[in-house]
Amino acid sequence: MEDWMKNANEFFESYVDSFTGLTSGQQENFKIKKEHSFRVAENANQLGKMMNLSADDWKVAYFSGLYHDIGRFDQLVNYNSFNDTVSLDHAEYSVKVLKEKDVLNDLGSELQELVYFAIHYHNKLQLPKKGNDREMMHARLLRDADKLDILKVITDYYSDKNKKPNHTLTWDLPAGGTVSQPVAKEILAGKLVSKEKVKNETDVKIMQLSWVYDLNFKPTFEFIFQSRFFEKIYNSLSKTDLVIEIYRKVKVYAENKLLE
Repeated sequence: MEDWMKNANEFFESYVDSFTGLTSGQQENFKIKKEHSFRVAENANQLGKMMNLSADDWKVAYFSGLYHDIGRFDQLVNYNSFNDTVSLDHAEYSVKVLKEKDVLNDLGSELQELVYFAIHYHNKLQLPKKGNDREMMHARLLRDADKLDILKVITDYYSDKNKKPNHTLTWDLPAGGTVSQPVAKEILAGKLVSKEKVKNETDVKIMQLSWVYDLNFKPTFEFIFQSRFFEKIYNSLSKTDLVIEIYRKVKVYAENKLLE
């Protein structure tokens, strides 16, 4: 492992471990988020290698992946929720933490700004039009790396018949339910489902299927199919004509992306 990568990992570990007095539930969710962050960093690392990134861009990709959720820990302690709509924008707060702690000083200002840009926009419904090509590449890479791991976590959760309910993964929303019309309208129009339209756990799963429209690189789609993420989400849903129509549209879109 590169020295800079080892140092970054050690700082992240020490930052997470600095929180004390956690409830057992908070400890479990800290563990989930810490492991998620390391996996997203590794996803970014692997995507970066497949894209033949330069050494500097590879560093940016790794740092963006590792630190993209660093604001989540304060969020959970202060609000006991990962739901940004009832707490704070965790991406913007993550950038704030990195700046306050001077975490990226060794990178230099240009690379720092790339990391901040990628992290700031990793949770937004859409990327801004103002970014330059390098900024947009890093923002897209982080969004792919992040979604790959979120899809792994949630599909493991959905597939586990003996799981304990984890309300931070389901946003404390009503269980089950039918697909809300505003949610169905967005995904069938080929759009990302906005969080504000989500009303129940079924809507959450449909929103996760809509992420197919926000994936950017062919290796990402290859991994999606190998891991059967969308198929697993679909299998966890009650089958209605609308759900079947939505899944068919998502599957065809992803298959076409593999052929491009």
